[in-house]
Amino acid sequence: MIRAVLFDLDDTLYPEIDYYRQGFAAVAEELARRGIGPAEDVRHTLERLHLADREAVLDRASGVLGFPRDWVPDLLDRFRSCQIRLRLPPETDALLHELCPFYRLGIVTDGHAEVQERKLTALGLIGRVDTVVLCDRLGRRHWKPDSLPFRTACRNLKVRPHEAIFVGDHPDRDIFGAIQAGLGAVRVRSRWGWFRDRPNLPQAQPWAEIERLDQLPEVLRSAITPMFLETVR
Repeated sequence: MIRAVLFDLDDTLYPEIDYYRQGFAAVAEELARRGIGPAEDVRHTLERLHLADREAVLDRASGVLGFPRDWVPDLLDRFRSCQIRLRLPPETDALLHELCPFYRLGIVTDGHAEVQERKLTALGLIGRVDTVVLCDRLGRRHWKPDSLPFRTACRNLKVRPHEAIFVGDHPDRDIFGAIQAGLGAVRVRSRWGWFRDRPNLPQAQPWAEIERLDQLPEVLRSAITPMFLETVR
């Protein structure tokens, strides 16, 4: 019997690109202030670099835009500390309302703890779930797919791992991590998900795959077992 539903945050409960766009805008304004601009052009360049590869965007931008690489730490701080305004998608809001009376709810999220806390606050998620596990608080080596954050969430909710499912977008961190911790897993391949086309690991097949969060209740009603695999469309 499923008693708890746990969620990844970024690109599962909301489109993470909304956060990146605001961070890049803040960095672009700072670069324009330092003579690298105009800000709008810089922002477009940062977004283009991010679209090509999410890793080391500011390091690569230093070469493209012509600013010193020793500016990168300051710019990264500016990115992480900027004021963000995020909005929970209506389907996420509706899903949490629907599940709340029947399941214990939680969020397990990677990333710098302070940044993730600010996202959660901006999205209005603090207080809407029964537990939040910030993997960073457990130590960098315990980021997903490590089992500890999943098991910590289950312990906080007073459920055993097999009584919980984890809903996430990343096949390695979320799906593999949840399964090796003993949870069931449902994969989200949303239209805005960065990893939507990445294949599942052969040894970590989700119970189900969905394209929208409003399809999750149907999965939960299906009395699924770990041998069940279906794509809801």
